[in-house]
Amino acid sequence: MHARLGRFSALTVLVVMLAASASGFAGSIPSPRVVSERFETDPLTRADIVLEGDALARLTWNDDAPAFPGDRPGSLTALYDSRLPAGRIGWPLPSPWDQSDTFRASAVFVIDPDGLVADPFGFFQISWSLWNSKHTGLERTGTFTSFAADTFELLEFAYFPNVSPFFGGPFLSPSTFGVADPENPSFDLLGGFVNFAFGSVAAELPVGQPLVAVLSHRPAEGVLVATVATLDSRGIRVPIPGAVAVVPLASLPIREYSLDTLGLTLWHDGFGGDPPSLRAEVVFHEISAAPAALADR
Repeated sequence: MHARLGRFSALTVLVVMLAASASGFAGSIPSPRVVSERFETDPLTRADIVLEGDALARLTWNDDAPAFPGDRPGSLTALYDSRLPAGRIGWPLPSPWDQSDTFRASAVFVIDPDGLVADPFGFFQISWSLWNSKHTGLERTGTFTSFAADTFELLEFAYFPNVSPFFGGPFLSPSTFGVADPENPSFDLLGGFVNFAFGSVAAELPVGQPLVAVLSHRPAEGVLVATVATLDSRGIRVPIPGAVAVVPLASLPIREYSLDTLGLTLWHDGFGGDPPSLRAEVVFHEISAAPAALADR
């Protein structure tokens, strides 16, 4: 797969991810970020990461050469398979962020076209997120016996590659789970979904080439914004048409959450089986997060 990426050149992924605005690029390298993982060494052997559930079975570190100009040696392949038990790999933030903080999280990844399965009668996501290490569980979807999700205090970038004959697709659908609300009459039935908000747009992300995905948390504007871009032959960030999804934070019944970890969320589909709702190998080249003041420099 990496051989197909050699035509992307010029600016480094570092500049692409965090110096970009809707109108172009800043001319300098941004200041050091709060969290930055570029997979130059095997993160699965380090003590500074968070591994939860069965994430280890889904992850493979690649001791490979840079895949495109600006990349560094090393990458991490994550298997998104709706049939497998849930797991997470994460990197702790130096200090928590909450609903009042302005920040930006980014990821550079490639969706491998080989073996990609997105069932038109299923619905499942490729995702990475910020979450609360104490309050965000691993039951994101609910099950046939219990619709209740236990994923409280979670901000998620999510792409659903499924194309349904009934409701279309694919969809870019970021979401936000707030604090648990056990006083809500529907809490026992729905769990985290009683304090949940999302935004969704139909947008197709290309496979086999580097994607630059950004989650921008803008409390002053009352929104969480997800965007995705590719790189052109000069290495310039090119927004994907329609790949901008907005979550109105005011639609969250209780706008309260605290986030202390950034990472990959590898969920299990509690309503699925065979064929899988989704099976995809996604190669991550970087994941990072910073307060907006640093990200915009």
